[in-house]
Amino acid sequence: MPRDRIGVQQWSIRDAITRADGSASGYLGGRAFPYDPADLGPLVPLPGGFASVFRYLASVGYRGFEFFSFDQGANGAITTEQIRAALDRAGLVAAGSHTGGLQSMIDPTYRQNEIARARVLGYRMIGTAGNPGPGSPPSGLLADWRRWAQQANEVGAALRAVGIKYFFHPEQDWFRFFDDPAHPELARVHRIDWFTDNTDPRLVAFEPDTMHTLAGRARFPDPVDGSLFDHNRWYARLAAQRRLIAWHIKDADRIPVPAAGTNPFTQEHARPLFPLNAGVDVVYVGEGSIGKGYPCDIDPAVLGFPETFSRFRLSDPGWFHTESDAGPGPAATDPGRSLRWAKVSAAYMLSLAGRRGHGARHSRAARS
Repeated sequence: MPRDRIGVQQWSIRDAITRADGSASGYLGGRAFPYDPADLGPLVPLPGGFASVFRYLASVGYRGFEFFSFDQGANGAITTEQIRAALDRAGLVAAGSHTGGLQSMIDPTYRQNEIARARVLGYRMIGTAGNPGPGSPPSGLLADWRRWAQQANEVGAALRAVGIKYFFHPEQDWFRFFDDPAHPELARVHRIDWFTDNTDPRLVAFEPDTMHTLAGRARFPDPVDGSLFDHNRWYARLAAQRRLIAWHIKDADRIPVPAAGTNPFTQEHARPLFPLNAGVDVVYVGEGSIGKGYPCDIDPAVLGFPETFSRFRLSDPGWFHTESDAGPGPAATDPGRSLRWAKVSAAYMLSLAGRRGHGARHSRAARS
């Protein structure tokens, strides 16, 4: 894992980006945190807005920043050029964006605007965490998925022509089965498998989310034999086709008795002796059952982060992005949580960076 490929997804720290710089104070964790949950460090004014947050992220070891929005809320309007300048001053690079929803990207004007922004900020991957079509969940009909696969290839071709990769970040709905009375033969086919097989590997890439993939595996067992989606086989297929281009490294703990058909993971847990928010804290990257793998997790197919990153190699641009949906804490009781999560999670990632075998395939161009 190259140190210069460790990034963070903006969603994890969304409260910090939109909060006025210095308008709140919080705890970012002391030297012994989280091993000593009471070592919160001093109460400090919290960074807010792109420029201040970029400086903080760089100071704790991040190199890349993946956007989902270009709005900094209470910190006022900011141009793309100003965001680029703030990145440069902090020593960060823009790693990509999640502003590439498929039904938006098929509009040539929208797509060209996204390309123009990518050129200013310097990233070479545009994608989405959304479904390929409307609805939550979207249609389960083959005709719709055929249309979306064709659209994805068209968008991917347009971006490839200007040196940008188009990617999908599949969340749990993607792991559902088809539901099409006209095609009962697809009732045991996961939509993500079909989409992977029916899009061009040269044009459509993927950025898997470690938690959402495993939640999809658990939620949608085979309707006949109960078998689970083979996520490791899917990762291997993507890696072999050189379309595995980034990770969203999202840790969580397995819920002992989840409700049937629901996400069996939680990104928060009670931390003994933790003095904030009634003892409830976020799961930091590397401390959850997903990050540690089996037998900490009950599923033998959960490999843990070190083995996953070693076994399934990334292709360019090869980013390792930490992420948590539960990063922001309650503003009244733990406003520093998301930035503390970023700091602790970066330390874990940096601990992996020096290990042999934890890396990505990189061309010289990918390092620029």
